[in-house]
Parts: sequence; structure tokens; C-alpha cells
Amino acid sequence: MQLLARAFVGAGLLLLCVAGQAAADLVQPVNLQAREQEPNTFLVQWQVPKLYPVQAMPEPVLPESCRAKGERVLQEQPAAWLNRQVYRCPDGLAGQRIGIRYRLVNAGQTTVMRVDFLSGEQLVHLLAEGEMWWDVPEVDAGLTANLWPNLRRAVMQGVRHFFDAWMHIAFWLAVALVGGVRTSVRIATAFAAGQIVAVVLSAFLGWSLPVILAEGGVAIAAVLLASESLRPSGQRRQLRGIALVGGLLHGFGLGAMLPAPPSFEGVEWLYWVLAVVGMDATLLILALGTAWLGQLLADRWLGRVLSYAVGGTAVAAALVLVLSPPTVEAEPGLDTNRLPVSTGTGAGTAMPGSRRVAQQTSQAAVQSFLSVEAFEVRHEVLVRLKDVAEEVEIAATGRLGIEEQGNVKERLQAVAVPLATVTIDGNSAVPIVDRVDFLTVGTQGVLPRPEPVPEVIAEAFIGVTLVYLTPRTPEEVTLRWESFEGAMSEIPATVSDPEFSQTQTLTPEAPLLEWQNNLSEDPIPVVNAVAIEPLEIPVPFLALPLWIVSMVLFVSAMRGTQSSTRFALARVALAIGLVVAPTVEIAFALPSSLGAAPSTGEARRILAGVLPNVYRAFEFREESDAYDRLAVSVTGDTLSEIYLEHRRSLEMEERGGARAREETVEVPEVRQVSAAEEGGFIADAVWVVGGTVTHFGHRHFRQNRYDARVKLLPVDNTWKIHTIELFDEERIR
Repeated sequence: MQLLARAFVGAGLLLLCVAGQAAADLVQPVNLQAREQEPNTFLVQWQVPKLYPVQAMPEPVLPESCRAKGERVLQEQPAAWLNRQVYRCPDGLAGQRIGIRYRLVNAGQTTVMRVDFLSGEQLVHLLAEGEMWWDVPEVDAGLTANLWPNLRRAVMQGVRHFFDAWMHIAFWLAVALVGGVRTSVRIATAFAAGQIVAVVLSAFLGWSLPVILAEGGVAIAAVLLASESLRPSGQRRQLRGIALVGGLLHGFGLGAMLPAPPSFEGVEWLYWVLAVVGMDATLLILALGTAWLGQLLADRWLGRVLSYAVGGTAVAAALVLVLSPPTVEAEPGLDTNRLPVSTGTGAGTAMPGSRRVAQQTSQAAVQSFLSVEAFEVRHEVLVRLKDVAEEVEIAATGRLGIEEQGNVKERLQAVAVPLATVTIDGNSAVPIVDRVDFLTVGTQGVLPRPEPVPEVIAEAFIGVTLVYLTPRTPEEVTLRWESFEGAMSEIPATVSDPEFSQTQTLTPEAPLLEWQNNLSEDPIPVVNAVAIEPLEIPVPFLALPLWIVSMVLFVSAMRGTQSSTRFALARVALAIGLVVAPTVEIAFALPSSLGAAPSTGEARRILAGVLPNVYRAFEFREESDAYDRLAVSVTGDTLSEIYLEHRRSLEMEERGGARAREETVEVPEVRQVSAAEEGGFIADAVWVVGGTVTHFGHRHFRQNRYDARVKLLPVDNTWKIHTIELFDEERIR
């Protein structure tokens, strides 16, 4: 009872802590990042705001196959806990489900989840309040680019599917009860043959049976085989016919039960055939291992009991399937020579368009917001006009006409600039006055007026944005507030960086706001050329002996020597070879294939490397730096035009000029690819650009979707964009 009471007290204290933080309206995200260090090995980092004590810190949820390596590291930061742990995930994270688990209570956190793959592809998702899982999208590098792992995956999917349903187990036991080795092998062969014929026809015809009918066919076959096992061995009939029909029904529904991954696009039938190979090998191994069961129990009362039990199990499994059918989630589904620029932000239904990173202090006369980014420190001063009316020489009541607003902004700028001084890495910094705007303060953040309107002085806010350019990410930044006169006796001040934020009140006794670089990674973007990879053929040395054995057994079976058993063993050896094929393989480069169009999967992988480079290049502030990095991924013919177009479009006018930080560029779809001159290719592709911008205490999220035709050419053994023809642009969030 004491232990239970302590648990309640602990939970109550945590709720009070969370409630207090919520009342302050300080909403920091939980950041979870999984970075692939080597194939299927991920460094997982999760950053948790300190409103959660260590004992109640949320934990990442990874696939069951993932295993921790080494010790977990916990690092304390000014406003957050940073956790690091290496995991080995044999099946990778692409196509898997990951999430976050709260031990006691969720304080309404947004969780930013990010997966970085060795291929260079980055996937980002935000879990809204109440959402606990994210199904990581497939990373489609094409079937041949990852040949043996893709084939093994299909075979293993068949193995897993066999053990997923009770009717499959009932079918195996029914096969074992019917007879010896030869009979069991013939039944399994007929079942596999029916499945292969059905999946090929299903792929060709473009339709499939519902899951209930497909699995129900297996259950009926199990019941019929179990009933035949009650007959004397010499009177059993139509065993292979029953198995063949059951295999046909099951095969026609396999496409609905096992959706083919993107890497098998266009050859979905191959994925299903390989899944059948996995199921067939599993059934054969189990049937051969239990073939003695039917002979041992022949004409015995125990055999009849087991036959009834197997039949009853199949019927029960079928009834459960009818009453609780499985659900299969559906897949989520202008000017030329110009790379689209994602500007603006919106609020989607699945994710809020912005979140607060500073405490809400709407009654304060003056507020200070310091944002530290890769190449700049931005100081934003939010002023309530009525509280500084005397300083800017206007009345504290009434309206301010449009024609008067320019002079008021100039006078406020003269007042605001000397209010604070900024020191960066020990050096006094000189500000650039970036903007002075009348603002709308609302739930979606602080927004500049799209058009000037007469302002009610008692309700008006003005924002002054000062920018301090830096050559790199600072190590330390200090803001010193210089004036505490009149309405500015206390100044709510917030400092934020890409990973966390903290708020404090500046007073004459404590006038400093300090920031130390405790970032888990440097936000300076990295631009790397995408090399043209030579065409390689992977040779699976460990699987070759198994396939040779399989071929010998198959030839022997064709000659009629113990044909059924040898044919069964040949299939088992083939399946085992496909499973172990990726374990030991050596890739041999083939002669250059320039001039041939890549597959859609390969083109998607190339674009996923080239397009992010272009967006990252424009995060550099110096024109020469941006231009040089843009040249890494864009040819000289269109380099200048794309550069000038982006320079004109980078500023987010509706967000007060704060520059967005592009966090991810994903390429979910490449519809078609055709060869181009000079060894290049043309791809019709869709990509999604996601980014954030921190502005006056709010962090705004944006996501734009682009549909375009992109032409890439090989230049100095790297891929570069030659032209872009934009078809469509859509604001997602």
C-alpha cells in the first residue's frame, strides 16, 4: 500500500509540474532523431524538455527486432535532457513503425521525428498531440540497387505470413496427419503450385480476392484434409486437388494481404512469387519434420482426436476471420528553368502550423526574442505601442493613420536599437536593422500586416528585427538589456536555437540573457556532390553453394529418381539461399551505362541527393558561398538564373522576413524516367520541402509539394540539374 501511495504521490507531483509549465504556455517539442551510421545500425538521439523529470522521461519505441548496443548516454542541457543510444535493427527502419512512449503523462508535446539514412535521404514527421506512432516510408532505391536484401525480404515476408494465422498452422498439421513423406510433399507442392498460378494471374488481371475468402480457402482445405485423414490410408482421395484449390484461393488474395513495397514497383508479381517460395519452404520443412505423425497415428483413436482438433481449429480460425476481418491500411497516398521555392507556412489538419517556444507574456510592454542559427543571430523586440507612446511622440489613445506610421516606425527604431547590446563569442556585435513592422498578435504567432491599416494605438504592436551575421554557428551569445526605465522595468526574454528554447525575466539586477552552444549537431548545412555510381552486380557467395545443390536436386528430380522428395529439397535449398544471399556478397562493377535511363527507384535516389543540396545552398548568407555550393548540383547553363530567382524569393514576407531553415527535402514519387542526351535523364518527379522558421517566440512549420520535370546531366562524374519545368505547387502545411 505504501508503494502504491508513493506512486500516486509521484504521479500527482508530475501532473502539478506539467500543469505549471502548461500554464506558462511554454511548449517545447520532443526531438527524436535516428541517424544510420552503418547499414542497419542507428544512433538514436532524443531530446526532452526539462518539464519532465528523469524518472518520467519519454522513451523511443523502435521495431521489436532492434537491439541496443553499448551504454545509453544522458546529457543535461540548459533546458532539456539529451539521450543517446546506438541500436542494431536487422530489418532497418524504412517501412517500419517507430514512436514515442510516455511513462506517466504526456503534457501535450509535439514530437519531431527524423530518420537520416546512409543513402542521404532524410525523412521528417511531426507527431501531433495524441499521436504515438509513425510508419516510416519506404526508401525506394530500386530493386536492383539493393537486390539480394530485397529478395530476402520478400521470402521472409512469406515465412512470417505463414505463422501469422492459425489456419496456416492447421493446414500444416492436416498435411502431417494425412500421410508420410511422399504424400506430404505432393500436397505441399500442389498448394504452392496453386498459389504461384494465382498470384501471376492476379497480377496480370489486376484484381484479387478479399482476405476473408483467401484465408477461408486455406481453412476449408485444412478441414477437408483433416476429414480425409479419418479414412484408411488406401481410401483417401483428391488430396492434391484439395491443396491445389486451397492454394489458388490463397494466391488470389495474397496481393491484398502482402502489399508489394515500392522497390518491386512494376514487378509486384515477383514479390508475391518469392513470398510463396518462403511459405512453401516453411511448409515443406514442417511437413517433412512431422511426416511420421500420420503413420504413427494411423488407425488409432489418438489420430482421430487430433484430426477433429485440427479441423475444429481451422473452423474456429475461419470464424474469427469472418467476425474480425483484418484491415489493410491504404498507402498515403509554369516558368521553366526555375527551381521552386517553398515560401510561407500554413496550418494543416494533421499538424499545427506553429507552436510557441516562448512563455506567453502578452501584457508585457516590451518583449525580447533572441534566435541563434547557423549564420546569424536575430534579436527581435516586440513593443506594445501605447506603452512607448511618449518616447515616439504620439498620444496613447486614438488611431494612428497609415500616413503617420512611417515616421512612428523610424522613431521607434531609434529608441529600440540602443535598448540592448549583443556579444557573440566575446566580441561586441553590430546590428543590421532588418525590419520594423506593425504586427498582428494571435494564436498562430506574430504576423506582419500584409497591407497597412489604421492602427488602434491601445492595441497596436510593433516589431523591430535586428540581425547579426556570423561566419559560423556561434559558441556563445550574450544579450545585455541596457534600459529598465518606465514600462520596461522587467523584460521577458527568450533565447532559442534549432533544438531548444528558454525564457527568463531580465531586471536591473539580472540584465543578461546568455546562450551556450550545446547543440547535438551543427546546423550549418552540408552540400555534397552526388557521384555517378557505376553499375554493379552483387555476387552472393554464401548462397551460391545452396543454389548449386538446389539445381542438382532439381535435375535429379526431373530424371525421376525419388522425384517428389528431391524436388521438395531443391525448393528448400533455393529459399534458404535467398535468405542468406545478402550475408556475404561482393559487388563487381560493370562498364559505364551512361546513355541508359535509370530505373524510377534509382532516379528517385539521385534526386533525393541532388535536390536537398540546392535548398541547403541558399542557407549560406554570403553570396559567393551560396553560389559556389549551388554550383555543386546545378549546371552552368541555369546556375545564374536559379540563383537570382531564389535570392528574390527567399524572404518570407508573411513571417516578417525571418529566413526559413529547410529541414528535409523528400522525393516520394518518380512517375517516369527517359534517357536524355549526353548520358543524362529526364524524370517526372514529386518532392516535398519541409522547413521551420522561428519568429517572435513562435516556431512556424511549413511544407510544400512540387510536381515537376527535372533534367539531370553528368558533369565531372557527378549529377547536376540542367532544367526544371514546374507542373504544380501545393501548400501542404
